[in-house]
Amino acid sequence: MTGSPDIALVSPATTFGWRYADAALARHLREAGASCRVVSVSLGRAARARRTMATTDLVEALAARRAAREVTAGAVIYSTITAALLQPARGRTAVRFDGLAAVNRPGVGGVWQRRRERRVLAAADLLLPWSEQAAPAGYESLVLSPPVETAAPADDAPTVLAYAANPDKRGLAVLCAAWERARPAEGVLGIGGLDRQEGMRWLDKVGGSEPDGVRWLGAVERPRWLGMVAGARVFLSAARIEDWGMAQMEALAAGTPLVCAPAPGGYAALALARDLAPGLVAAEPTPDALAGSLAAALGLDGPEREVYAQRARKLLEPYSDEAVGMRVAAELLPRLLDSSA
Repeated sequence: MTGSPDIALVSPATTFGWRYADAALARHLREAGASCRVVSVSLGRAARARRTMATTDLVEALAARRAAREVTAGAVIYSTITAALLQPARGRTAVRFDGLAAVNRPGVGGVWQRRRERRVLAAADLLLPWSEQAAPAGYESLVLSPPVETAAPADDAPTVLAYAANPDKRGLAVLCAAWERARPAEGVLGIGGLDRQEGMRWLDKVGGSEPDGVRWLGAVERPRWLGMVAGARVFLSAARIEDWGMAQMEALAAGTPLVCAPAPGGYAALALARDLAPGLVAAEPTPDALAGSLAAALGLDGPEREVYAQRARKLLEPYSDEAVGMRVAAELLPRLLDSSA
């Protein structure tokens, strides 16, 4: 792209979810008639320094500042709060995020991020939280989720599917313990996002164990993953903190019963799951409570599953690609490029 685009999207894209969300946003902006340059952020060798939460955010914030130093555009969107933490003052800016450091960066490891976050939020012209739950009070905000995709069910999907990349955050030990208590005969739990070596390393560290019937899926290509989400009888989540719940939202869009536990964060999928079937949401994030909800989901008969699926798909209509694209065109673009706003 030559010249100065309407919008520059500064995209660290350190996870699959962010890469998908940023690509979708750039596409929607272009479809709405704006020119959009995606500014990719490369960590390079500095990635090795990401050993703690504090150093991870510092490395990524510095990399984002380097990547954006020559950027000129009508408006700049930082696709994460981390990407905005160390940026100099620019023209019109927006910050997009699925959760706040005030929530997901607790303790000493998040001190500097929480302090910088307050300045970033105050300086931005517009905040773009993924959910109402993540929107901070008192700021100019437009809730803008990524679109949620679906696919045809895979014939070889596991009985129960879970996602556990970042096993601490995703509650891998509780997940495995709940499965051990509620596992049906011949049932299989597929765990995506990490391989067996990674999973066992974490379980050994926290004193957990590998139950029978687990299939470690590792990294799964997106079309294949969406097929397994749609084909599983249940999607199971034991997340301790959840910033939005991409995998859980994909399950709901596919009509797959979602079993989960309460967790802090901008967890949009949690409220939807409670609305659909309160009994499938554990009262507390413990193995026993989660196992009870999992047993209830596995016990749903055909008509009950169909009713759940129809209601879930209806609730997810505002998150379709078409619906999100319309919101970008009708609400985001005018507010972002109107210098008098």
